Amino acid sequence: MKTLTALTLVAAVFTDARPVPHPLTLVSRVVDDGNIYANWPTYDQLPLHPSFPTKAAWGVWGATDELGSLNHIRNATILAAKSEIQLGRTFNLNLELSMPDPPLITSRRPLIHAIQPFAGYQDDVITLNTQISTQFDGLRHFPYSTNASQATYQFYNDLITFDNIMAPGGSSTLGIQKTAEKGIAGRGILLDWAGWMESKNASFDVFNATKISAAELDAVATWQDLDPASFAKPGDFLVVRTGFTKQYLALSPHDQSILPYRDAADTQFVGMEASDAMLRWLWDKKFSLVGSDNPGFEALGGPTVSIIDGIPRSLHQIFIGGWGLNIVEFLNLEKLTPAAHQLKRYSFFFTIQNLNVVGGIASPPNALAIL
Repeated sequence: MKTLTALTLVAAVFTDARPVPHPLTLVSRVVDDGNIYANWPTYDQLPLHPSFPTKAAWGVWGATDELGSLNHIRNATILAAKSEIQLGRTFNLNLELSMPDPPLITSRRPLIHAIQPFAGYQDDVITLNTQISTQFDGLRHFPYSTNASQATYQFYNDLITFDNIMAPGGSSTLGIQKTAEKGIAGRGILLDWAGWMESKNASFDVFNATKISAAELDAVATWQDLDPASFAKPGDFLVVRTGFTKQYLALSPHDQSILPYRDAADTQFVGMEASDAMLRWLWDKKFSLVGSDNPGFEALGGPTVSIIDGIPRSLHQIFIGGWGLNIVEFLNLEKLTPAAHQLKRYSFFFTIQNLNVVGGIASPPNALAIL
């Protein structure tokens, strides 16, 4: 009788068992449209659950969110940004789709542009790797990974897996079409790090893994007569000029052609420092996007991956996989920057309209600045 009772109790336990809820359902923040920063977590409070990856913002915008930091852009943000348009001057922020030529990562094929003539008209056919010119990194582009193995990939909000992306027919979750549907516009803020360095007669080589710190960005803001504590507003698009485009275009055609073929140890480029200080600085400012004129926003090559919370992490992992923070790379800032210095105005209205490709990874941003 005792044995039967024990078995009955065990059976009852299994019968009443419920699926263990995903931690996201337990810790996700409820977003109040009237005050979207109510209960906003500090950088030190990330992640919201100890099982989430390093400094992940999973659940900060809700358990099913697919826009990440673009949620900082609201109707009021865009309406406020229209005051940045004072002269009606427009600046194309995109490189030619064929630049750099050849692509700096040799496994990425260059642009193929063919013209097809027909009777009475002609068409274009373009084959493009969306990671070879000015590019908007979507949230499928870069997951967390401890060893570059697909088995360890963790995408934003834990919404998809690598298998979901590669499955026949695939899923649309976290696809670039989400940003195309939203339409991105607002206030941009330019920090001219390269100009600040040149003002001090400080030499720098964009083809080395020079790491730009948060303290240096504050110094750039001060040099531009901006208050480091208040120059940024929630929802801003941070744009950093490293001088990469200027130095790249100064190379001879021969040097441009051999740049991608440097020895692996020498394949380095200037960019932001991967550090707790940089992450804290960016999180506190609540940027909707970050971008720059260099290949990867963060410094590439050399010892650029930092130990954050005990694990080697890059900014790409934490931004894209953790915060849902899109990165815009290879921006063309060589016309906007002189105008900004001449006018002593470093904020501008910007628009980005990505390709509406369901399940896409990245896109040319079609980025435009208006002063």
